[in-house]
Amino acid sequence: MVYRHEGFVAGLRIMFEDGVAGKHFYLGNDDASSGNLYRLASIAAFLSQSMKETIQYNACDENSWDLLDMEYPLSNACGQLGQSYQNYHCPDHERHMECKVDPNMSIKGVNHAKWYGSPGPMFCGPTLE
Repeated sequence: MVYRHEGFVAGLRIMFEDGVAGKHFYLGNDDASSGNLYRLASIAAFLSQSMKETIQYNACDENSWDLLDMEYPLSNACGQLGQSYQNYHCPDHERHMECKVDPNMSIKGVNHAKWYGSPGPMFCGPTLE
């Protein structure tokens, strides 16, 4: 089993306390009558979205879903919908967490969507010139 309760709680704590890109996981307020309900609802909403996007397709890696001329281009692995993943940068106050782009790195997804006609796991590697 890859994912464990301890890892979820650790990630949730970071997202609640520190956040990423100025966004924080909402866990309600200190109101004793409604605070716990908001916490539970927020966690349930997050888990249900995760279920829809990962368990439904038996895939925890990103799925290739951006069609171009009725085909899934290889470039989806490096950015879908016009994005370029290697060009993302952290805001200045989070720059210390940013990794430099390794032009020789390659990575392949472990799993992928299983719907009819879906492509295999995403793969991204060095640009051929």
